[in-house]
Amino acid sequence: MKRFLATYKTLRTRLQGKRCNKTFWSILFLAVFLSCHFFLDVGLFFDAGLDPTSKEKQKAFAAKDEQADSALRNEAPSPQEDSAPRRVEKTLSVSSGDTLMGLLVRAGLARIEAHSVISSLEKVFNPRRLREGHEICLTLTDLPEKKNSLHRLNLKLDIAREVQVERCDENGFISREIVHELETRPVRVQGQIESNLYDSALGAGVPLEVLVQMIRAYSFDIDFQRDIQTGDEFSAMYEEESNRRDGVARAGALLYSCLTTGGRSVAVYRYETMDGQVDFFDSRGKSIGKTLMLTPIDGARLTSRFGNRRHPILGYSRMHRGLDFAAPIGTPIMAAGDGIVQFAARKGDYGKYIRIRHPNEYHTVYAHLSRFASGVRRGVRVKQGQTIGFVGSTGLSTGPHLHYEVHHRGKHLNPAKMASPPSRTLKGEELERFMIAKKDLESLFASLQGRDRLALVDEER
Repeated sequence: MKRFLATYKTLRTRLQGKRCNKTFWSILFLAVFLSCHFFLDVGLFFDAGLDPTSKEKQKAFAAKDEQADSALRNEAPSPQEDSAPRRVEKTLSVSSGDTLMGLLVRAGLARIEAHSVISSLEKVFNPRRLREGHEICLTLTDLPEKKNSLHRLNLKLDIAREVQVERCDENGFISREIVHELETRPVRVQGQIESNLYDSALGAGVPLEVLVQMIRAYSFDIDFQRDIQTGDEFSAMYEEESNRRDGVARAGALLYSCLTTGGRSVAVYRYETMDGQVDFFDSRGKSIGKTLMLTPIDGARLTSRFGNRRHPILGYSRMHRGLDFAAPIGTPIMAAGDGIVQFAARKGDYGKYIRIRHPNEYHTVYAHLSRFASGVRRGVRVKQGQTIGFVGSTGLSTGPHLHYEVHHRGKHLNPAKMASPPSRTLKGEELERFMIAKKDLESLFASLQGRDRLALVDEER
């Protein structure tokens, strides 16, 4: 029993020692920790007190860290943004031989979708009427790893009209025609002839469409090869239509023109009669249109006159019963007047030949053609100024030209000296209305003094 008690006391004493050691180390660890924390706070306190800019530096460092984080976020877009579809615009220019299907497929559309687009477009426009120079504006949805998807197609036909095909969630595609409002203004132009009317008028700023109207208006009374001389003067006033949306303009109708040649002035006025007919009239109300045109071809050069001449191929003199106009192959030839085609085929030395019967027993002949215009054949009715064929060199010919003859009751007439009556003369109330319209045109032309075509172009620049 005594041995047991002695052992118990010894063990208890050891355990008490260990507990004391453990308590000591715990207190020591706590003291060290509190000391470190105390000195750290004191150091920060003194730093802040000694350096008054420390807080500003800390804010600057914090701002730089924020900017760096923002840059990283911007440089690393989310996968959702990367894969989002985006809109791409393309402009296609139609070239010779292009088809709408081919253009759409080359632009990245799947063939089946291109077919759907064309089917929708056909409701407002025939794709076969697509012409060289047309512009097609596409708005595509670019999908990663997929064919492009069409959002919108715009086809501009002219300055006033365009057609549009747009994707519709409900019905696939929907098409419509858009008509733009045009603004019309009168434009004045004038100039002096240096070599010929064609080159001088174009150089003065007359649009080709207006020049063609001028030439046709004067072709009944003016011989452009013999009458026009250097120093002659011309003036004209025409309508110009412009699209308010993009400012594109085109020439419209010739309203008034005056040609001064050989000391005489020939003025023509555009006038619409009470029955709705539009024509050019002279200052006395007589239509400048005659039963037959003096020159049934534009821009040609008179190379052989009516009368005896030495034939350039046969080598001997014989009667030349018409006029020869030299022009490039393919130049359009117009019907000299209203009538019915009596003959349209090859005829010996004349080559390809057309003969037209006109009122009052007049006939006209057109020879050495390269080909006939579409639809021109025996028995067809033609209108004055209508294209009936094209210049060539068929038959007995030394080069491309038009041989033109006029017959009256079986007799050959000299077209250059033929007195053809006007097709219409205004009288009574109609003449009074014309005189008022004539005065208005002259006043409008005078008000545009100093606003010539070239001056307008310079201002726009």
